[in-house]
Amino acid sequence: MVDKMEREKIDENVDFQVLNAIADLVRVLDYKEKVVFVNKAMEDLLGYDPDKKVCILGEDLFDPEITRRALMSGEVIQREENIGSMVFSVKCSPIINKKGEILGVVEVFRNVTMARKLQKELIDKNRFMTNETNAASLIQKKVLPDKGFIKNLKVNYLYKPSTILSGDMFDVFQIDDDNIGMYIADSVGHGFAASMVTMFIKSMVRTLDKSVQNSPKKTLTELCKRFTGLKLEIENYFTCFYGVYNLKKRSFTFSNAGHLPLPLRVRDREALSLESRGYPISRFFAKPDYEEKEIKLYAGDYLLFMTDGVEEARNPDKEAFGHKRVLDIVSNYNSDILDKINNELEEFTDSPQVDDISMLLVSVW
Repeated sequence: MVDKMEREKIDENVDFQVLNAIADLVRVLDYKEKVVFVNKAMEDLLGYDPDKKVCILGEDLFDPEITRRALMSGEVIQREENIGSMVFSVKCSPIINKKGEILGVVEVFRNVTMARKLQKELIDKNRFMTNETNAASLIQKKVLPDKGFIKNLKVNYLYKPSTILSGDMFDVFQIDDDNIGMYIADSVGHGFAASMVTMFIKSMVRTLDKSVQNSPKKTLTELCKRFTGLKLEIENYFTCFYGVYNLKKRSFTFSNAGHLPLPLRVRDREALSLESRGYPISRFFAKPDYEEKEIKLYAGDYLLFMTDGVEEARNPDKEAFGHKRVLDIVSNYNSDILDKINNELEEFTDSPQVDDISMLLVSVW
């Protein structure tokens, strides 16, 4: 039995009436680690033998080492206890009198079973989503074009998503013996939805009829028709610049669905912006009218395509990298253009990347 004097000392320092009204499970132990009080919530849930001063389910349910540590050190200790199928967060607080003597401890058991269950479900779902996202990212990278030659065109690129998934997509592919198609697209956002739009673009462009693929205007018009047919939310849209290189005529025909920055044709370090009128592909512009233009391409020329993550990248002073810096690099260097832009971009920003960055370089040989 508990020493009557010791119980009276605890009674002076603990309001048992308040503890009894608490919804959490509460028990009080004296300095000999003997239970002197169990509130109604704990008694109702676990049962209580008032003579033996123990829970009917048994004291072996609880870890005595934590209680002992709190009695010895006087520190407040937080722990978790598993009681049957339930999980409790337990706070063990010492009872200290005015002289600083430790008389016992108060242990409050809060049922966190549901919280831990939800936490586990959330962790499992996050793990699943992470695996799915990583798989989607791998697919995105796998469908990018091969670097190297297609006929007399040399393809090189730099692809840097700001997160695991990217809203950028580009491609270079042979349409027929005489024509090679190429495009760069930028979907709004950087997450899963944006990445699905890029896969839609990749799939649609590649499966269009060759007669459509050979016409930039028809390609963008058909792409817009099929995309708006998905009836996605109005805020889902993308820009796309599409062009066709004809090997026999050495011509490049192109149309632009609102893509910026404008691609550049560079000849002898002089850049020409490839302007063409056209709105982004969106339900907001359901009936677009894309302008089609044509230029000549000769050996030594190259086409530089970029997404807005390049020119809109900002330094710590919020200054944008800008179009002029790109033009300066193009006018000062003959080779390794992508590396030169990327190096200057990294030196300029000197901070984590916040937007997708893609650059596609197509050189005529």
